[in-house]
Amino acid sequence: MNARKLIVMDLDGTLLNEEGIVTQKTKKYLGKLKKEGYVIAIATGRILKSALIATDGAEFANYIVADAGAAVYKMQADNWEEVDADLISRKIAEEIISEFDDEKFRYIDLCSKDYIVRNIHKITHISAGFWKNDFVKEYQKIFTKKYPELDIKIMQDSFDDVQWLELFNKGVEKYSGINKVAQMENIKNENIIAFGDGLNDIDMIEKCGIGVAMKNALIDVKEKANFITDKTNLEDGIIDFLQ
Repeated sequence: MNARKLIVMDLDGTLLNEEGIVTQKTKKYLGKLKKEGYVIAIATGRILKSALIATDGAEFANYIVADAGAAVYKMQADNWEEVDADLISRKIAEEIISEFDDEKFRYIDLCSKDYIVRNIHKITHISAGFWKNDFVKEYQKIFTKKYPELDIKIMQDSFDDVQWLELFNKGVEKYSGINKVAQMENIKNENIIAFGDGLNDIDMIEKCGIGVAMKNALIDVKEKANFITDKTNLEDGIIDFLQ
């Protein structure tokens, strides 16, 4: 390779198939690229523990950008080490939990490296689910006004109509985590390719050198992409495109 390349992939609706796993074909091909010197990164809204379960340890990757950009982990000596984290204050988290109304909210989860519970101290992001999508838009407005230090984002995957809110410190997005990986690895933005399907993939699709939407991606994602895969996540679409 004349220049180092960074390959970035979302998980749900992108790298994972209908069973919620990475196929052996995909693992093998990405592992081959990793050995050849490509830097492989997962960029997901999941916490680290959930991402590792879905990918069976993600041995084919060098980095995991978790919590939709709030935390970055690097594979070092067969262990995933945190190299960056942008944490939400405990005080704000407690205030948001106090907003819970069981007639509108399905859940409010405080998310950390290994757990999604209500009593944690290292909060990477907050996820709020609702009984109706109308409540999502209502509380996006409420939270945006009450918590100006946070970004309140609507999330939806390509395979479902359900929307929910993801809350982060201002400026956190998948691309911010990807950019930190690129800086650590001395990789130019023009040499980053990113694959995604859902609303929280739009920023990396737009900002990485090459943005690729999955065939099954939401239309909003496809409109921002440089390319669209010929195959879906159920057909090893990423590997087909890379080959």
